[in-house]
Amino acid sequence: MKSPDQLYKPVGCLECRNTGFLGRQGIYEILPVNESIRPLINADADISALRVQAMKEGMRTLRLSGAQKVGAGLTSVEEVMRVAPESGK
Repeated sequence: MKSPDQLYKPVGCLECRNTGFLGRQGIYEILPVNESIRPLINADADISALRVQAMKEGMRTLRLSGAQKVGAGLTSVEEVMRVAPESGK
C-alpha cells in the first residue's frame, strides 16, 4: 500500500461538536470463506494460521482498512487506533 501524500487531522466545528467527525465511516474486516480457508475453521483452529491464510487470500485487517480511510482523508490515525484492536487480539 502506497503512503499517502498528506495526513489529515480532524478540525472541530459547531456542527461536529468539535470532534472533527460528522457521521460514521465504517472500517471492515471480512473473511471470505473459500476452499483454502474452510478446512482451517474448526473448534481447534489455529487463529494465527487462519489469519495468515486469510491475508494471503486478500483479507484486510481492521487497521489496514482504517489506514486506507486515513490515506483518503476520511478519518485520522488516532481514530483508527482508538476503534481497531491490534491484529491478533
